[in-house]
Amino acid sequence: MNPDAVIIAQRIDDAGLAAVRRLAGAAAVTVVPMFDGESQLEAGLAARCRVLFADGVPANLADLTNLRWLQLSSAGYEHVAGQGLGEHVIVTNASGVNDVPIAEWCLAMMLTFERDMRGLFDMQRRHAWERLPRFQSELRGRRLGIVGYGSIGRTLAQLATAFGLTISVMTRAPIGPRAGHYAVPGSSDIAGALPERRYTFDEREEFLGQLDYLALTIPIAAGTRSLIGERELRALPTHAVVLNPSRGRLIDETALLRALTEGWIGGVALDTHFAYPLPLEHPLWDMPSAVLTPHISGSTGSRMFLPRLWELFAHNLAAWMRGDALLNVIAASDLR
Repeated sequence: MNPDAVIIAQRIDDAGLAAVRRLAGAAAVTVVPMFDGESQLEAGLAARCRVLFADGVPANLADLTNLRWLQLSSAGYEHVAGQGLGEHVIVTNASGVNDVPIAEWCLAMMLTFERDMRGLFDMQRRHAWERLPRFQSELRGRRLGIVGYGSIGRTLAQLATAFGLTISVMTRAPIGPRAGHYAVPGSSDIAGALPERRYTFDEREEFLGQLDYLALTIPIAAGTRSLIGERELRALPTHAVVLNPSRGRLIDETALLRALTEGWIGGVALDTHFAYPLPLEHPLWDMPSAVLTPHISGSTGSRMFLPRLWELFAHNLAAWMRGDALLNVIAASDLR
């Protein structure tokens, strides 16, 4: 590999950087400050760059004439789509790096509703002693429905199964082994063996009608925007709770507010929202059946984020140098 072939514009994990330098040779690796879409990579480095590990692309992307592979630090790649990356450039994302904390957020939200944890904390603040049945329930035996069965959905299924929940999924794709994707070792249903049943989108009412919890683990796209609207919310049992750690606009906002106000569903936990930040006057803030968190279910603040991100990059770099297939490759058609 030529000197300066690997350009890193990323937060550093010392062990990860050492592993990358061992793989490529120290002379082949150059670390530069992180940049945004308005920053430029120095012209000489840009011309020599074959591998770029960054949050996105620099403003002078046209100068990266030798670029052949871009490793992103995010699962999302919308910010590089349409930026002029040629089809000769392989783009890989960081899908899988945040699966465990997002799945754990879903479990935390289910426990919050199942045992009314907010009520327990309020009782402590009031110095009250009330051993009510709603504080004593359990998740085992509850039915969890997962919309989408990619890396997050599979990790959630694996963890929720250990809690004794019954899992069903609604997805367009068949369930089976999922090669070519990064997963934290031991955390994911790689073989696709866990769901009790798979439902198609045409079977959504049957799928929704038997759930206690509904988790959305599907990306936003033309076909998934407002996927959960009035029809879907009314199809859920009145005690069911919706969990959304994916994208706010998967749920129709007006329908959700009506569902909570009129009691169509039991509650909602949102880590992704309809606006950032959610306006102070938004009615969701004060709804007793809503739990809001500020998009932290899976984030760069996790103590495991950088080690896993660099593990993924080192794995892909080793594969790149061998001429093998990389993990998390984004289809060129999705980048146009």
